[in-house]
Amino acid sequence: MSRGTGLIAVLLAMTVGLAACNGDSSGTSASQATGVSNSSTSPSPTNDAAQSNDSTQAEQATASPLPCDAAATANTPCSAAHSVTRLLTKNYRGPLFQVRRASDSATQDVYPYTSGSLPNGADRTLIGSANVKSANAFCNNTSCSVTYIYDQIDLVAPLKGGAFGNVPATLTLNADGTESLTLPNSGSGKQKATTVPVLNGFATITLPGTSGALTVQLLQPPTALTTQSPTLQLSIGNDLPALPGTPAKLGFVPLQGVQIPALGTLAGQAYRNRFGTVNQSIGDSDIAEYMVAGAHYSQSSTCCGTYGNMESSANPSTYAHGEVEGEMFALAFSNGNAAVFGYCDGDSNQAPNVKDPVCNALDINWPGVDAEAGVYLYGPQQPPKEKFVTVLSKYSPVTASNIFVVKGGSASQSVLTALYDQAPPEALNFGNDAGHAFNGQWQGGLSLGEGGDGSGAPIQFFEGAIITKATSDTTDNAIQASIAKFYGPPADKAVAACYANNLINSPLNLATPDAWSQQNGGTALPATDVSGVNKGAAMVTSTNGSSVSNVREIIRVQGGQSYSFTDYVLATTNAAVFPGGSIQTDDPSGTEFGWVLNTNTGAVVRGTWGAGQATSLSAVKSGNWWKVTMTLTAPAGSNNASVFIDPPTSNAAGARSQQAPYLSATHYCPSLAIVTSAGA
Repeated sequence: MSRGTGLIAVLLAMTVGLAACNGDSSGTSASQATGVSNSSTSPSPTNDAAQSNDSTQAEQATASPLPCDAAATANTPCSAAHSVTRLLTKNYRGPLFQVRRASDSATQDVYPYTSGSLPNGADRTLIGSANVKSANAFCNNTSCSVTYIYDQIDLVAPLKGGAFGNVPATLTLNADGTESLTLPNSGSGKQKATTVPVLNGFATITLPGTSGALTVQLLQPPTALTTQSPTLQLSIGNDLPALPGTPAKLGFVPLQGVQIPALGTLAGQAYRNRFGTVNQSIGDSDIAEYMVAGAHYSQSSTCCGTYGNMESSANPSTYAHGEVEGEMFALAFSNGNAAVFGYCDGDSNQAPNVKDPVCNALDINWPGVDAEAGVYLYGPQQPPKEKFVTVLSKYSPVTASNIFVVKGGSASQSVLTALYDQAPPEALNFGNDAGHAFNGQWQGGLSLGEGGDGSGAPIQFFEGAIITKATSDTTDNAIQASIAKFYGPPADKAVAACYANNLINSPLNLATPDAWSQQNGGTALPATDVSGVNKGAAMVTSTNGSSVSNVREIIRVQGGQSYSFTDYVLATTNAAVFPGGSIQTDDPSGTEFGWVLNTNTGAVVRGTWGAGQATSLSAVKSGNWWKVTMTLTAPAGSNNASVFIDPPTSNAAGARSQQAPYLSATHYCPSLAIVTSAGA
């Protein structure tokens, strides 16, 4: 009687391994709109005292930790952070990004809102988010494109007396064949220019007034130094300027009644800083990264959709293209349709180096990592109604069996799930076994919206950060908590309580067919929820009396992890019906954990159709609702789970049977939460 069809594993337990990024895309995204911004008529970064973030820093200090503050507190500090939406650390006082308007090519820096620049009557929670009002005023009656994204960690700030933006410098080929890097004086008094040697492609600069130092990556100059041309002008720092040509336009997406910026790149539009970056992970060393991307970007890459640590050069002639695994560690978020480059092992019967047909032509974006010779993308499908997704990954060569973790989840929720957490997968070169596992050879370049070889990797980007150490799970959760607070559900307490720690992506959308599949005669209509006012509940009905009617959503789980499932069911007084539900995992046995409730008495029993044995099952009265709670442990081999919500299709003994058509029950906020040692 199990509802396992075998398709869950085929369609949703997917891990895609693609070879070196070489995707392409074209067209104009519907999400791209007139751009915006805040001001300077020069394309070079400048400090604008009128836009100072001093008050923002004080205001943010009392708020919950921002992502890079949470990472720094855990001794895993960010080495770079980029965002078009908000501050990622309370310590940054500069602009978020720069725009150029089409009408006169004037540029302007867009700062976060402060208490002084916040529009009258605006919600103070907007403090620290992008100043959309000034941006719109600047771009009124024309369009704007994003020309520069500032690094909020700004490690080079002490070299400029605290001003933001990268630092100009000169690389010189000396007469004796050595190289040196010269920084001009900072303009503060009598300080002279600083010259340091370049050794093996790196220069070390001692920061004035501190005990800290910067390691400047100078591995592959974009123009080779010669005795005829012995100098090269460059900038050092981790800002991301747009590639020459047509920078990406800044679009907007709605978020809880306001508009926030969204950077949607197209093929050929990217933000690159491959030479002169500072303090990035190099070689086979620790690294972690996170980003928030658009969950359903219409122009997403067939390959990569990347942000992160890249090769030090985008010129494929400077490295063994497609043969070196691990030259980059960049987060990827793409639809995985580049079949000629790799495979998808969603079907256990498919050869590991042959791409499954089920991976083609899916309007689904998959989170993962692009390591150059392999692109490792993981399922399950993204929630149809989710606008934002978090991708987080980390790597550490702690032992011979390196640690490689990829996490993903809805940016609107406070929990991430591990999509992959074990030794790195076997490296592949265009579908062929490379003969070694994932092997880090990071080169420390930075890019957004392009592959390591410079190929197009379009993405809708909101924010992200690079961290030079592998983060702990606690830090990951703290980063995600900050993300969820910004991108999360409305402030309505009942709604917030429903989403808190809930792995289910659309708990209040049971009546939405593209969020919850309605199948086997199971239908759902909006109904009044526990608030007595809002229609966040759903009346679930079996239109044909089928014993397997249901509405269903699929989520990510891990074998061996314990979970707590809850569901609120509206009580009855004189017309007992027996609704229920189940959690079915995609382990080899398709284990299903079922429950059935008597809506009159609250008696709850195990559903006899599933072999899964819940560790506990109870129902307690909560107002006019029964709160059903079931705890369970996902069997080994589980990657995904179907959450089934049933109309009355069972009896008091928990046995599923044919029922009279059109029996219904009202459900509210089905939730699945991870059980920790301290509880769910």
